[in-house]
Amino acid sequence: MKFTIKLFVFCFLLLIYSCATIVMPSGGPKDTTPPEIIKAFPENKSVNFSDNKIVLHFNEFVELNTPQTNISVSPYSIIKPKTNVIGKKVVLNFEEGLKQNTTYTIDFNNAIKDFNEGNLISNYRLTFSTGPRLDSGKLLVTVNDAKTGLSSDMTKVCLVKNKSDFFGKNYKYVANASNGLSDFYSLTQEPFYVYAFVDSNMNMTWEKTEAIGFLNEPHKAGTNHKIKLFQQNQKKTNFFVTPISTTEYDITASEDIFFPQLLDLENELIKLSPRHFKLIVKTSVSAQSLRIRHGLDKYETLELAANKPSKYIEKLSKIESRSTELVPADTVKIHFNALITKIDTTRIKLKSKALNNKSQFSIHKNKLLILGLDLGQEYQLIIDSQAIYSSARYNLPLTQTITTFPKEKYYKELTITLDPNLASNKKAKLFQIIDNEWIPIAKEAKLKLNNVYGDELKFDILIDMNNDGLWTTGDIEKDIQPEQLYRETIKLEPKKTDYLLKITSP
Repeated sequence: MKFTIKLFVFCFLLLIYSCATIVMPSGGPKDTTPPEIIKAFPENKSVNFSDNKIVLHFNEFVELNTPQTNISVSPYSIIKPKTNVIGKKVVLNFEEGLKQNTTYTIDFNNAIKDFNEGNLISNYRLTFSTGPRLDSGKLLVTVNDAKTGLSSDMTKVCLVKNKSDFFGKNYKYVANASNGLSDFYSLTQEPFYVYAFVDSNMNMTWEKTEAIGFLNEPHKAGTNHKIKLFQQNQKKTNFFVTPISTTEYDITASEDIFFPQLLDLENELIKLSPRHFKLIVKTSVSAQSLRIRHGLDKYETLELAANKPSKYIEKLSKIESRSTELVPADTVKIHFNALITKIDTTRIKLKSKALNNKSQFSIHKNKLLILGLDLGQEYQLIIDSQAIYSSARYNLPLTQTITTFPKEKYYKELTITLDPNLASNKKAKLFQIIDNEWIPIAKEAKLKLNNVYGDELKFDILIDMNNDGLWTTGDIEKDIQPEQLYRETIKLEPKKTDYLLKITSP
């Protein structure tokens, strides 16, 4: 009897414990599906809509993702609709009302996501009309930079009835240019002027510091167009000079400059990028001015502050960003931060696996030249202390690995044949792009290029309407388009020595 009672008590306690124990349900697969629209009010492509409220119904709870920037309404209005989420519904309220007999298109882009996992609905578009019919006109506009060919996702494309409407922000339609492409839907058949600008501060207003582009004539729906962006004002180039040592200056330009050249040939200007330079001068304790020429006929003065003499013997060091430069293919240049006056080649060693090492050393201004290297080889350069001398200063010890171009990527001579249309165009000028710098090339039916290495050749083709040898920007106030500039790339192939250069994307 006692055993039976104990057994009953044990089973009762076990039952209570099992009921009190909470076991978490096993998790299923992660939700990766965006919300689905069950119903839209009004329905897509419906007509005679007379309400001021848009309601979207979803199959799950949702939330908004920066609706003020992601939701775009066409035709354009300065006043944005108020947005709200109520459970599984998204509501847009147009408090100022909708225009009568107008076709509206609302792009939600990435404005809606599910509540739990944040899965976004992409590319949802709702079109409806407040009148008895839908306008169906389409316009496609491609936008990129006139000089670089690049595009910005901050670019806005605006359609206006009159040119003055653009400057007065009276836009009729506005679209974003994603990856350089903007499309307009549900347009009327009236002609529009087309403008595009990079809205860098996102205020929907073109500032004179922002790139701008336009079409000279109005256009109707049903056509495709290209717009080239440019800077309205060509500013005077300013140079900002910062002393680094007694012989080295850091120079930053306010604009990209081409063909920079010091008129004082004793000093050296090293281009690191279109706006960044190193200036190497003789040791001086007094202020001085240097004239620099860039472009074809632009001159500026570099004002150098007086250098304070060092209290110790400063060691020469290489300029890191320009330490190895192969030109043309069997030569390495190592740039130092002072003008070199002599070298001791017995303190320089160049090791490699090549059987016949015929390399030679030379100096030019601030550069140590290593000549006669073999293609497709790896070298170890060892420069002992006191191998390189400049104004009572010696170099720091240097050890560096140098790899030359492989044989299959070196071409002793290449022939570039110009397309007949390009060769006959008297306004066309050619530039080869090497190390982000324009190198002018005399235009001939067949071009001969020697000592070419690498995977590709890059050229800029300039339609130089004013014949000044420089790319000239446009002027929106005078309806002047920028000069046409085309960047073409030729992919090099092993053992192929003849290529055709033409304008592939007019």
